[in-house]
Amino acid sequence: MFKIPEAPALLVERPIKSLIMSDVHIGFEEELHNVGFRVPSQSWRLVEEIKQLIKNTGAKRLIILGDLKHKVPGTSKIEWRYLSGMVEDIRRMVDEIVLVPGNHDAGISKILGDSVTYAPSRGFMIEDEEHKVGLFHGHTWPSITLSNADMLVMGHMHPVVRLRAEIGFTIRKRVWLILEADRASLVKRLRRKQDLKAPRGRLSLLVMPSFNDFLSGVAVNTVSEGRELLGPVMRSGLFDLSKAEVYMLDGTHLGKVSDLREFA
Repeated sequence: MFKIPEAPALLVERPIKSLIMSDVHIGFEEELHNVGFRVPSQSWRLVEEIKQLIKNTGAKRLIILGDLKHKVPGTSKIEWRYLSGMVEDIRRMVDEIVLVPGNHDAGISKILGDSVTYAPSRGFMIEDEEHKVGLFHGHTWPSITLSNADMLVMGHMHPVVRLRAEIGFTIRKRVWLILEADRASLVKRLRRKQDLKAPRGRLSLLVMPSFNDFLSGVAVNTVSEGRELLGPVMRSGLFDLSKAEVYMLDGTHLGKVSDLREFA
């Protein structure tokens, strides 16, 4: 598994060559329009970017880790009118589209029908002879079965860094985060009161940037631990955000979150 340079997506070669992304948020323009912002349609541009990545990588399967659509609760006019056609357009290029439903995807099966495969909302595992990768959106705890993975991958958080220039303006850039936690502590949390033996060792978590480049996110070098973080996994304290390794989309390693707080 590796990150695609300059793109907020992953490519897994085995067992099926799969392109993985999260937080596409098709139809977000309508929400902005309703509060007075005149934003040209971005959804078809996002679809074309997805298609180009599929073409460039030769992926046979597209896995979306939640929030394919945007409006919550309910469904917007854009989503009802265009989402099915957009997905069918992508579907012609791959053998399968797998959706791990996120918190914005309620009711999406009424729009898409059987054009996608719906994974459990608490995630699923892909594995080959050497590696196990647990995939979930992040708005809920992952399934206990994912605790056996070599690495967890989630979206939902839309991580960015905020950097302040000497002349005073700030920029926000989408980033990848790599964190670690004690595996046994996570398993105990997932099992709650069940008195079962927990495996030892460390477990890595990769937090994906949002595929949609128009949406804001959590500026990880400005938030405090806990409540400001999105999702139960990140709020639990099992993964220490300050020690998270931060990478730009082009692969540049920025250091740890704690190193970047003075530049916010």
